[in-house]
Amino acid sequence: MTRPIDRDPTDPHPSVRRSGRRAFFETLGVTLAVGAGLPLLESGVLGMGARAQSPDALDAVLAQIVSRGLVDYTKLASDPALKGRLDAYVASLAALPASAGLADHLNAYNAIVLARIAARWPLRSVRDVPGFFDRQTTTVAGSARTLDALENTVIRGRFRDARVHAALVCGAVSCPTLHPRAFRAASLDATLTQLTRQMVASRRHVDPRPDGLHLSELFFWFEADFVRDAGSVRAFLDRYDAGGRLAAVPADARLVRIPYRWAVNASPAR
Repeated sequence: MTRPIDRDPTDPHPSVRRSGRRAFFETLGVTLAVGAGLPLLESGVLGMGARAQSPDALDAVLAQIVSRGLVDYTKLASDPALKGRLDAYVASLAALPASAGLADHLNAYNAIVLARIAARWPLRSVRDVPGFFDRQTTTVAGSARTLDALENTVIRGRFRDARVHAALVCGAVSCPTLHPRAFRAASLDATLTQLTRQMVASRRHVDPRPDGLHLSELFFWFEADFVRDAGSVRAFLDRYDAGGRLAAVPADARLVRIPYRWAVNASPAR
């Protein structure tokens, strides 16, 4: 999830395949541009008729770098072919149709975060990158968007489903764990429910203690989304408390913030 970078983090958040010779040369063009360190949108590659890539392209990257929700950024940043695949996927987001659904936009957000961190690796925190969320832009579905705009204007604004907060991963250890597969429209509802249940079951996000129910900052920053969908934050948590872990917690228990940790969500060094 994107967070206000230059403000107190406790403040509310403001804000198809081609065939034949042509396909070969388009793919070659993407690879060369990435290898040369050129921004793809400035290299002219997308002007050659490139299409938005399928989720399979993102799957091929995630399968090699995600383990237990953490990311092997060292592998991603040091493997030119792997990083090239991710950069090509991010560049292809410009060609997403305007009608692209929630799954495509969740994939876009998470892929952009991965690519930006890999481009600056090693990196301690995304907060060390000025404008990471609110000034740097990537073209998605024909519009240059910041991560904040992608999250708040498109994903939250158009699709209005509080479960997205268990799927959007901003590159910090206090974010939800990164799903190791690309999202797909046909299975998205079930996947979002699964991820939300996992988040509610995790003490990193929901931790009952004697002094109250300690919750991730996400439940405070985006309280309006949870209230809209379930009536209250607590009702949302109860809805997705698959293990009944919160049954013994009084309904009027005090809600306490768990400080957000902004260290990069990197897997431990091997």
